[in-house]
Amino acid sequence: MAIETLPVEVCFVGKPTTTLLPETETSNAVILEPYHVDLLPVYGYTSREYLISGQAAGQTYCTRLLLRSPADPTQFSGLVVEEPSHLWGGTSIWRHINRWVMRNGHAWLEVDSQAPSAIGKIKNIDPTRYKDMHFILSLLADDFAANIPFVTDVSKETLYENYCAFKSKWWPATLQSPEILAAASYALRSGELGVKAQKVILSGLSQTGGVTRRFITHSSHLRLPDGSLPFEGFIPCQSGGPALPDPASAKVIEVLGESEFQSVRFACGVSGQLKDTTHRRPDSDSFRIYEVAGMAHRESRYASALDIKLLEGVDLRGAKWSTFSNSLIYHAVFEAMEKWITRSVTPPPSALLETVGSSDEILRDEHGNALGGVRTLHTEVPLSRLVAATPKGRPSWYCGSEWAFSNEKMLALYGSVGEYRRRAGEAIQRQIDSGFLLSEDAEILRRETVEQIIL
Repeated sequence: MAIETLPVEVCFVGKPTTTLLPETETSNAVILEPYHVDLLPVYGYTSREYLISGQAAGQTYCTRLLLRSPADPTQFSGLVVEEPSHLWGGTSIWRHINRWVMRNGHAWLEVDSQAPSAIGKIKNIDPTRYKDMHFILSLLADDFAANIPFVTDVSKETLYENYCAFKSKWWPATLQSPEILAAASYALRSGELGVKAQKVILSGLSQTGGVTRRFITHSSHLRLPDGSLPFEGFIPCQSGGPALPDPASAKVIEVLGESEFQSVRFACGVSGQLKDTTHRRPDSDSFRIYEVAGMAHRESRYASALDIKLLEGVDLRGAKWSTFSNSLIYHAVFEAMEKWITRSVTPPPSALLETVGSSDEILRDEHGNALGGVRTLHTEVPLSRLVAATPKGRPSWYCGSEWAFSNEKMLALYGSVGEYRRRAGEAIQRQIDSGFLLSEDAEILRRETVEQIIL
């Protein structure tokens, strides 16, 4: 059953102007999160920076694009994942899918479409290199960062209301973002960026997951100069809001870890992204939603150097940072979307966590791990109790933690290393068969997790 959008008048975005911004001995691209950029030469990839300019929301703009694509254009698959930079800077989708992108010959484009981070972060770091960047005047990234709602001893309802009031300030500060995102898609398809895209997916995580959701709900009227749609697919991740509609001629896969549920985040003093289960809706020919048991807002299994520095002083009182493999879930989801929009291969049906009625209270097994939703090695053959939001305040809440089972409990559950490995192998195969683990990633889980267990 589809959820229909109201008809709106079609609006054509203007053709943008793009200019290569070369690197020199004295001027280099600003990279806020240098996550796995060391792997670019390993995979035969290159990074290029451009300025894109035009008109959006009735006024001029100029901002930065950062493209990562195969150095040999003949190796390009034709698929691009387009990601808006976060309101505070950074690109969480790249963090999670960079290996999947590069081993498949796809490309990834960062679009600094949100004025607060484009000006407050990128331009302010190097005002000479980015002297031409400009937007409609707005609040900057630090203005928002100083006012993130973080409170304790408050009801869930009040916490959610405070968060919604905070989010309502985002969109007036990013008025030009939707048209810039569409214009960037046109630049990709026209070949102006050195690749000629055939399919473009818009995706974001957390705040940029909200940007992606808002494009679906508020910008479905935008068309490229030739009248075509800007995006074939949307993957909003770790965000929230009312149930999404079916966009015209595009596919949507929504991804939510259990960390987005209010009942999980409440102990952290941070609002969840969701209001009960009002985000849920039936599957359609163009929509899926995957709620992932045990998955935190951000991954700590493959933490960056910056993550490690931020988290090293947190006292977990006997727990450890989560080893849940968020990235491997994203690899499978993006692969499913790629097959859906290029080969019409239907993805797995939606998977929902088990909750108490329509509330955000998640039902749990005897170990305290969530029931239902996307099942993984971590929840099917558990080694620990997973905490999807760590109740230690910022900056640690968004990384999950876990309480490892004792040797006595492991022996009671599995009896022997051989039995654990047998059951783990079956769980990995079920995850592959269900469409939430790629075969090449299964080997990573076997090597890094299953083979490391000693009882």
